[in-house]
Amino acid sequence: MPGYDLIIRSPLKGPLVHDGQHGKKSATRVLAEYATSIEWNNLPPEVMEHSRRILLDTIGVTLGGSAEPEATALAHRLGRPDGKPSTLIGHRLRASPLNAALTNGTAACWMDFDSGHRPPPGKPLLPAAHPPIHLVPAALAMAEAKASSGKELLAALVVGYDAGARIGMASRVRAEIHCHGTHHNVAAGVAAAHIMKYSTEQMESTIGLAAHLALMPSFENAYQGGTVRNTYAGVGAAAGILAAELAPIGFIPEKDALGSVYGEVISPWFDPDRLVDDLGKRFEITQGFIKLYPMCRFGHPAIEATQKLIQQYPLSPDEIERVEVHTFDWAATLNERNPKTDLAAKFSIPWAVACMLVRRSAGPDEFRTQALEDKKVRAVAGRVAVREDPRYSAMTPFKRPARVSVHTKNGKVFQAEVERSSGGPDAPIPREKVIEKFRLLADPVLGLKQSTAVVEKVMHLEEEPDIRELTRLIVPTHI
Repeated sequence: MPGYDLIIRSPLKGPLVHDGQHGKKSATRVLAEYATSIEWNNLPPEVMEHSRRILLDTIGVTLGGSAEPEATALAHRLGRPDGKPSTLIGHRLRASPLNAALTNGTAACWMDFDSGHRPPPGKPLLPAAHPPIHLVPAALAMAEAKASSGKELLAALVVGYDAGARIGMASRVRAEIHCHGTHHNVAAGVAAAHIMKYSTEQMESTIGLAAHLALMPSFENAYQGGTVRNTYAGVGAAAGILAAELAPIGFIPEKDALGSVYGEVISPWFDPDRLVDDLGKRFEITQGFIKLYPMCRFGHPAIEATQKLIQQYPLSPDEIERVEVHTFDWAATLNERNPKTDLAAKFSIPWAVACMLVRRSAGPDEFRTQALEDKKVRAVAGRVAVREDPRYSAMTPFKRPARVSVHTKNGKVFQAEVERSSGGPDAPIPREKVIEKFRLLADPVLGLKQSTAVVEKVMHLEEEPDIRELTRLIVPTHI
C-alpha cells in the first residue's frame, strides 16, 4: 500500500476549535450541536436530492447483497417472521434495530457496489470511504422502530454522513486498516441519535461512545477474499446504534475520544479544525459518488478505459496477446491475476478488465462465484499486468486516471485512457442512472411493480409521515 503523506501525533487531549460564536469548544461539542440542530426543511435542495439518492442506492445494493447465500443465512439466524420492530431488507424477517443494522449493513457491503465519499483535495491525501453502508442500515432500522417520518430519516442521513465523512477527513486511518467499521460507526451513531431526538449532551456522548466501538480490521483480508470483511460495515452500523442506546443510561466515553481513537490508535494524525470547517455550510453528502461497477472504486477508471477501448476497437478475446494497465498508486495495488473468491475478484483490476474484454460487461454477474469459472476470462486476466504510472499518481486526487493498452497477436496495439471514473461530484450522473442501477438490483428480488413503488416512495419520502410505508415495500411479497 502507498505510504502516508503526513504522519504526526494528535497535539493534545481535548483539542479545541473556534466555533465563531462562543470562543473555544471541543470539536466533538461543535459536531454534537450541529447534529442536533439540523432540520430537513432548512437544508438546500441539492442536499435533499443527494440524501434521497444515497438512500435509494443503499437500499438497492442491500437488496442485491441480501440474495447471497451467506447474507441470507445471517438474516435467518438473526431474524424472526414477526414481533420485532425493524425490517431485514430483502427478507420477510424482522429483528431488533441492532441486529437489523448488522444484517442489512453486511448485505449492503456484500457486492462492493455501495456508494462512497470522496474528500476534497488536500494533505494528507485521503482515500475514499463508505458512510452509507454504515449509516443507512442504522438510521433506517431506528427510524422504523420509532415510526419516524420521511423528513426525520432523510435529515438523519445528512448529519450522520457529515459526522463520519468529516472524521475521516480529519484523520488518516493507517494503510493496513480497512476503513469499514472505523469512523463511520460515528456516522451511524449520530444518525440514530438524531432520530431519537437526543439533546446535545446525549449526542456528544453518543459520538464518543461510537468512536470507542471502532474496529481495526486488516485490509489484507479483502485482498485475500476473506468474506468476514463484509461484516465490518454491519458491525459498524450496529455499533452506532449500541452507542446511541448506551448514551442516555450512564455509559461514559473518554473525554477526547475522537482525538484518542482517530489521532493515536487507528490513525496517527487528527486535525479538529478540519472536522468542523464549514460545518453546516458545506454538506459532505454532496461529495458522494455512486458506483457504476461492483468492485473497489480504485479499479473503475481501468474498467471505463477498457469499455472505451472496445467501443472504438471491437476486438475478439482470441486476438489478445497481453494487456497493460497503467494507473495511480492506490489502484496499482489491485493487481491479483487469479482471484479465488468473488470478493477477491472485486479487488482485482485484471479480473475486471478481462471481464470487459471477454464478456463486454463488468456488472454484478461478472463478480459472482459462477463467473469465476469462466475459463476465457481467467485466460485473459492472467495476461493483464497492472503498473503504477507516477504521472498519474501525481494527478490524484484531482484526477484518478487509467490507461489500458491491448497488444494483439498480430503485433497491433490498441489503447484508451480516462482521467476519472463516473459517478462522483466531478463526473456526476443523472438521477435516471441511479434509478437504473437500483432497478438492476431490486427487480430480481422485489419484482418490477414493487421496485417501481420503492423508487417513487424514496423520491418523495419527505412527504411520508411514517417511514414504515417505505420499509413494507423492501421485502418480497411475491414469494
